[in-house]
Amino acid sequence: MTTTDILRGSWLIASDLDGTLLDHDDYSHAPVDALLQQLEADGVPVVLNSSKTFVEMCELRRELHNQHPFIVENGSALFIPDGYFPAPPADAGHRDGYWVVETGTARVQLLEFLAADSAAHGRPYLSFANATTAEIVAATGLSPAQARAAADRDYSEPLLWRGSEAERRDFAARARAAGLSTLQGGRFLHLLGRTDKGSATLQLLDCYRRARDIDYQLIAAGDSPNDRDMLAVADIAVIVRAANRPPPELPANPGQRVIISDAIGPQGWRDVIAELFFQATGRSQP
Repeated sequence: MTTTDILRGSWLIASDLDGTLLDHDDYSHAPVDALLQQLEADGVPVVLNSSKTFVEMCELRRELHNQHPFIVENGSALFIPDGYFPAPPADAGHRDGYWVVETGTARVQLLEFLAADSAAHGRPYLSFANATTAEIVAATGLSPAQARAAADRDYSEPLLWRGSEAERRDFAARARAAGLSTLQGGRFLHLLGRTDKGSATLQLLDCYRRARDIDYQLIAAGDSPNDRDMLAVADIAVIVRAANRPPPELPANPGQRVIISDAIGPQGWRDVIAELFFQATGRSQP
């Protein structure tokens, strides 16, 4: 399948945030702002799909002028603005002006597992539940207000790992045995339920296709191992290069095109998506 074939239909772009749309260190999104405006003007939805919380995502959508559905906490819940589709998904609840489809595990259950596990095996990590605002600020570079929003979680628990790799593997095995999962992000090991960014993306893609009778083609962009499931289900997987680690590897898929950016972070996102967009539309890049 060629790039031109893939881009004949309408696009849906699912994108990670930290290290992808946002700079890993200072969270700037300046390189992508103009292109996001162009995509919006052309009716291309950009769905934000991140480990971030509902509160964090609402603020970032405001900054990015994004009015589309979004996915929080590594695929744990889908939030769709009221009235975005003709009807909500059959299993949707409601929260603060959004239809919400919850696919994750409640955080209280995760904390119960961590309490029991740490009593038996120790705690070679700093969890958000046990961290002060100052410790989260130091680990993330967020402002105190942003750190408090990052700690206001519903479905997952980020762990700043301080132990060995062997301890991390053993912890992940115990989590799996308890019916949970772990995902390594750019900074944290995330404990969550049996969900992921890829399955949540496909669920939202199905909502688009059913509501609008359009065979959307999926472009996914991410930079870290916790984006792998989302990248794997895309027609075009855009791997945004990171400064401190190699690109995540994807399973072989003959029907998929994989593009790895040359530039790092949001500049890499902008370069690849802009090339695809302007190639598809036949326009010249500004």
